[in-house]
Amino acid sequence: MSRWPLSALERLMERRAGRGLRLGLLRPVVLGQRSGLTLVELVIATALLGVIMLGVHQLLFTGLSSQEAAGEQQALLDTARFAMERMVQFAQETDDIHSPGGSFDKLEVSERVLDTYNNGTHAYLADGDGQVDADNDTDGLVNEDGSDPMEYITFQLDKTDPTNWKLVERRPDYSTSSTSDTTAWQAVCEHVTSFDVRRLDSDLVQIKLTVAQGNRQVSLNTRAKARFVD
Repeated sequence: MSRWPLSALERLMERRAGRGLRLGLLRPVVLGQRSGLTLVELVIATALLGVIMLGVHQLLFTGLSSQEAAGEQQALLDTARFAMERMVQFAQETDDIHSPGGSFDKLEVSERVLDTYNNGTHAYLADGDGQVDADNDTDGLVNEDGSDPMEYITFQLDKTDPTNWKLVERRPDYSTSSTSDTTAWQAVCEHVTSFDVRRLDSDLVQIKLTVAQGNRQVSLNTRAKARFVD
């Protein structure tokens, strides 16, 4: 049996190996090569993700807190504005400013605005009857003589609860025929810290109202000129 020379055998193996590489049959293998993340890389990635999520959470929390605070501030402003606009409405339409006089925490004026009752039967009407309730004798004139006396609406500060002062109102009770009847005191605005009314002229009053709740505060200041005061 004949043997191939060693040098010739080596050349044959090299040719076959080269042919196999060209055909994709043989692939080189690199020992120690692997894929994936090391433990250190995984820890670093987790830490970075945590920092990013913490930042996103803080941004969302800040945004929601700001929105909530803005809503509460707006609600406080709406409450104070309602009370102020109500007082101004009655002060502008009055023909007699009874208070303020010596007191500065009370506004009392003759009422000439409301129209919620039938002037003849005194029945409640949601849309009124077209005549202001203060026109007791239904002659189209208000407070013109003794048969149609003035009836007053009053706004003042109720300090019964030291933790929550209230601006309250009492108005004529038009559900009865008596011109001296009044309603019970009703709260118009809560959390009042200051209510000040000054008479600047015979027909002009200045009203200041401050409402506060928590760390939020709203202060309003306006003047009202009575149309029917001489």
